[in-house]
Amino acid sequence: MTYINILGCFSASMTTNKFQSSQVLFHNNKSYLIDSGEGVQMLLSKYDIKLSSIDYIFISHLHGDHFFGLAGLLTTMNRRGRTKNLTIFCPKGLKEIITLTLKKGKSWTKFDLIFNEYSQNSETLLSNNELSVISFPINHRIPCKGFRFNIKSSSNHISYAYCSDTMYDEKILKFIDKVDLLYHETTFLEKHKDLALKTKHSTSKDAAKIASKAKVKKLLIGHFSTRYKDLNQFLLESCSIFDNTVLAEQGKKYIL
Repeated sequence: MTYINILGCFSASMTTNKFQSSQVLFHNNKSYLIDSGEGVQMLLSKYDIKLSSIDYIFISHLHGDHFFGLAGLLTTMNRRGRTKNLTIFCPKGLKEIITLTLKKGKSWTKFDLIFNEYSQNSETLLSNNELSVISFPINHRIPCKGFRFNIKSSSNHISYAYCSDTMYDEKILKFIDKVDLLYHETTFLEKHKDLALKTKHSTSKDAAKIASKAKVKKLLIGHFSTRYKDLNQFLLESCSIFDNTVLAEQGKKYIL
């Protein structure tokens, strides 16, 4: 079975029960960690995801709510006796940040950390017998990448795309065309469109328009601002344009 397991699906202002961006793509008994916001190692434990199943981590950009949990996760892996290599696909600068953190804490890992710092062009990051991963630029305040996972199985091929953080930008359509499941950020409701434009984030209607134009099968929305109490408003707005929309829920699995 192949599925997405949402760990955290809220934006930067974390609360006691609303966690920052992190999710796992599970395929063939392997976990691919996508972003690593604060609290990620606690959430991995809470949802019974073995740290030993993670060999690849993908970091979209250098805003803290997408990588501040990484250093703690690495040190925990080390304390639990990990010896096999770990590959981190990330923007330029993350290697320096993590290396300095480990150095100052004298917390060097016993396993090799392989930092693959990607460019801002579209490129293939990983390709093996199980899947291929393509990264592509998305439109945010700092350099940011989306990821498309093309997953190989015995019966058919399935695809998943992750786009967070980004404003509405039709340049991504060719990279997410006809995916089985698209995760697209929806930080704001349409009534706060001005804030979305100012911060280069998306509204629920923005995500729905992208999903419709890309002809994806299903849209999964997340990265909600914690200012909103009723997340069903996001679903209503998105479904008015793209009916096959579902809300990201922490701990929930979405089968591909």
